Amino acid sequence: MTKSLYSSLFFLSFVVALFGILPNVKGNILDDICPGSFFPPLCFQMLRNDPSVSKGDIHGLLSTVLHIAQDNTTSTYKLVKSILKQPIKDPNMKAQMTNCLRNYNDAVDYLNRSNDFYKSADYKNTSLYSSLAVHESLSCNHGFDEVPSQLKPLSEAVQEFSNLSARIADNLK
Repeated sequence: MTKSLYSSLFFLSFVVALFGILPNVKGNILDDICPGSFFPPLCFQMLRNDPSVSKGDIHGLLSTVLHIAQDNTTSTYKLVKSILKQPIKDPNMKAQMTNCLRNYNDAVDYLNRSNDFYKSADYKNTSLYSSLAVHESLSCNHGFDEVPSQLKPLSEAVQEFSNLSARIADNLK
């Protein structure tokens, strides 16, 4: 192949990659990201005022989403831990909450690793470890017939923002 053909192919792949990462060139990247999320209203509500959104800064948005996921996962872990300190009469509930504590401990670890990978621009592993955090939260929820009301909002937030960070990082690979 000639040098100009290589240059043309490189430019074409660059343009395709650019539009794959930033599909909405007007800068409102939430319109492309939130509708496909687990809980679109939560996505829009939590991220609409983030400065990276108006700038169309996908890397900045990923950083924000990762931090929200980490904060919610840590809060969920602390909530489950505090629930376990209270008397629980139902042995099945206590066993499931104990499993959830392990799930959220692992999810905190996975999101910390995901953030470390993000900082080193390793988006493949950022996505992988964020996805693992989603799995841990879902595993906790699957042990209940109905997720306890005090756990449900935090659990949904963990799933939403861990999933979003995985999806965004996946677009940056």
